[in-house]
Amino acid sequence: MQQLEAEVAEEEVLVAELGLLGIHYLSRNTAFQPDRVRPPEALLADLVRQPSARVRAAVIAVLLSHPAYAEAVPAALERLSPAERLTLQSFYAAAVLLQQEHADRLRPFVARRWRWLPDPGRVGPGWGAPTGGTPREKLTALGFEHRRRAQEVVNWTGTYEQVVRQLLRQWDLESRWNQ
Repeated sequence: MQQLEAEVAEEEVLVAELGLLGIHYLSRNTAFQPDRVRPPEALLADLVRQPSARVRAAVIAVLLSHPAYAEAVPAALERLSPAERLTLQSFYAAAVLLQQEHADRLRPFVARRWRWLPDPGRVGPGWGAPTGGTPREKLTALGFEHRRRAQEVVNWTGTYEQVVRQLLRQWDLESRWNQ
């Protein structure tokens, strides 16, 4: 029971820290407000370690909204188990492809922080986005490869897409509220 309470507390802290980064689409259970966000490599690794899929996948939102966090991916990978590394590598490659596919919609919200995410091959030898085709086709191929490597029956492509949809929806709503 104590482990479950610790996991929930850590998830709540992570979701609150994401709020400080402008990522508000994940629901909160408390009014806890942190005063700072942990270092990028720790944030990325700690998100990937979460038992909750919705929180793990927020790695994609972090990379899309704060492309400079890509520099911390190699250090985050060093903190993770092999299975967790696969998740981070896959989410990073998905973020790269989603950024390419949705650049016109993402760029206005990211504005001064905008930069292209570096090639996924930098997050692990021999692991990157599939080559050939449109970003959409590559994203689909990545989802199948992630499923094969993780040996999990998960619609990874849908998972990746859900993150960008939620993030863009949140930003669209916030921009309307601020008018």
